[in-house]
Formats: sequence, C-alpha cells, structure tokens
Amino acid sequence: MHTSPFYLLLVLVLSATLCRAQSEVQRLAEQYLQPLPVGTEMSIGIIEADTVYRLGIRKTATGLEMIDNQDALFEIGSLTKTFTAALVMKQVQAGKMVLDAPIEAYLPVAIPGNQHQGHYISVQHLITHTSGLATTPGPFNLPFLKAKVLCPKNPFRYVKARHYYRYLTPFTLDYEPGQTWAYNNAAYGLLGVMVARQTNRTWAEAVQQDLFEPLKMTDSYLRVPQSERDRLVPGITAKGKTARLWDMDFIDPASTIKSTLNDLLRYAAAQLAAPSAGLEFLASTQDPLGYRIPLTSKLWADQRMGLGWWHCLEQPDQVFTWHGGATGGYTAFLGFSPAQQRAVVMLSNLSSSHPQGRADKDIPFAMRLGHKLMWLGY
Repeated sequence: MHTSPFYLLLVLVLSATLCRAQSEVQRLAEQYLQPLPVGTEMSIGIIEADTVYRLGIRKTATGLEMIDNQDALFEIGSLTKTFTAALVMKQVQAGKMVLDAPIEAYLPVAIPGNQHQGHYISVQHLITHTSGLATTPGPFNLPFLKAKVLCPKNPFRYVKARHYYRYLTPFTLDYEPGQTWAYNNAAYGLLGVMVARQTNRTWAEAVQQDLFEPLKMTDSYLRVPQSERDRLVPGITAKGKTARLWDMDFIDPASTIKSTLNDLLRYAAAQLAAPSAGLEFLASTQDPLGYRIPLTSKLWADQRMGLGWWHCLEQPDQVFTWHGGATGGYTAFLGFSPAQQRAVVMLSNLSSSHPQGRADKDIPFAMRLGHKLMWLGY
C-alpha cells in the first residue's frame, strides 16, 4: 500500500504539534511545582479530542522527578459537589424533583419560616450557593468542639444532619434568595439528604450506582478500603505535616470523594461526550444559567456559577467549565470545554492553605495551573 506524501506530512505536523503541547504542559507543571515543598506531587491528565496525555511529577530533596501516579489515590475535595449536583439533576430529569421547589419539599423537617414576600429558598438556590443559609450555623459549635479535641484534622467529623435541622426549623427568611453567591458546604449536605430520600438509598449508594459504576470509575471511593490504602498519596497540611483523610458524614456530599487521575479522566470524558443512555443528566449540570450568577469572592471575580459547575470568563474568548477541590492535605482541578473537546484534570497532595500553596492572584496553585493548562487548548 502506498502512502501519499501529503498524508505523511500531515502526520509529521500533527506529531510535532502534539510534542510541543506536551512539552509546554511539562514546562508549566515544573514551573508551578518548583517552589512547593519536598514531597509535593502532581498528577495531570489532558484530553485533546481523541488524544489523552498524562504526566506525573514529584518534588524531591534533589529536584523534580517524573513518576507514574495515574492510578494513585487523592482526595478531590469540592469536586465532589459536581457529583452531587449530577445526582440531583438525574432526579429532576426523572420528574421526581423540581429545581424551583422549596427545599422543605424534599427534607424530613418543616421550615415554616421559608417564605418572604413571595420568595423562598429552592433546590436550585442550594446548588448555586445562593440560598443565603449559614454554612456553619450555631448548632455546629458542639460537634466542631468535639472534633477539635478528638480529631483536629477532621473538623466536620461529628457534624450530623440533625445539627443543621436545628438551625432550619426555627429559621425565618427575611431576604430574597438567589441574589448573592456565598459558598456553602452545608447546602450540598442538604442536597445529599434529598437524593437519599428520593431514591430510597444512601447518598453513597447513589454515587456508586448512578455515577461510579456506569462511568467505570472503579478506583473512586468515599471511604478508601484498607486494601487500597497503600495507593493513597500522603497529603501535606498547611503546617507541612501528613494529612488525615476527611470523613464528614452530613457534609460528605460536598467534599468526600477520593479518586485517581484515570477515573477523573473518565468523568471528564463523559462531560465532553454526547449524552449516552442513562447519563443524559450529566450535560444538564453544565448549564451556565446565562452566566448571571457572579462569584462574590475577590479570588474568583471572573467566574460565574452554574448548575453545579463554575464557568471561567477570565479570558472571554476562552470560556470553559470547571470546579476545584481543597481539603486539609489535597487540592484538585477539573476543567473542560465541549466546544474545544478539551479537558484537564490536575490532582495534588498539598493543602492550598500551605504558605507555598498559592500562585499568582493568590489562587490555589492547582487551580491556577489547571486554568493555564485549559488555555493551552485555545
């Protein structure tokens, strides 16, 4: 069989382009890792159309070294919220939940004060962090104190749904919800309760059966089995010590998933793909809601809130969808653009609260690097 010179030239051009792109990814990774403490590592994956590129890199006492950590386990923090939002949207698409319904419609407690001049806190307000509810109300004080004494590296360990219900039951709405964005972990705890009640399962069972299994995310966990603990990359806390995994009960739906680069690449690929049977609800979480909900944090002035995901408008001609995660010893980023057929996953074992854990604009380094890697695709 004869191959045309044009075809060979095209292959060479594409190969050279790919090599340059991979070289730039490595350069950026090294640039961001160099100032970080010894022991910090990154696991990076990039989907570019039909091509997947992976990079593992670690800081040692003698410099930087390339490693294979694509199947190592990291805590992904608030990336968990996108899974919970997806589970809610699955119920919405099935007609079992309504985004505009008042939250008490799907909770086991009455909230008689959830009304103000024709307004009320809805399910959508919880998803978009615009409910105005407290993220750490007074009833959390006792479980917080208990955690400070017994497990100071795991602040939400003893927070239960009943503690939040004690805040909700006498709550009186005196404002119009939906007007201001304020990050709220407890809101996602409530969404987890709703999913559990609507599906007659635990939130953990819903994540496993409705997301992990159909997406073949076989290395993702809420609680890492003892048999898999040796695959867990040790996290580094703000003080440079070894982190403990977060175990949060009521707040689990906001931040508890542990996963690998390869599993999150599967999750990212599903966001890029045309909706497949049984997973149509994933695409609905990408709705930017008209980009009308700005994030009020100075760090995220150029971001907008959607139905679970954030939308980066920092460079208006290079808009993409993303979410980050940060726990006591880990940071994470997942961004994607269906229009560009590009996705980036970035996992690290360093707390964003570490003195060296911030990049330009004081943004957590993993999230800033994730943004830079997404822009490479434009």
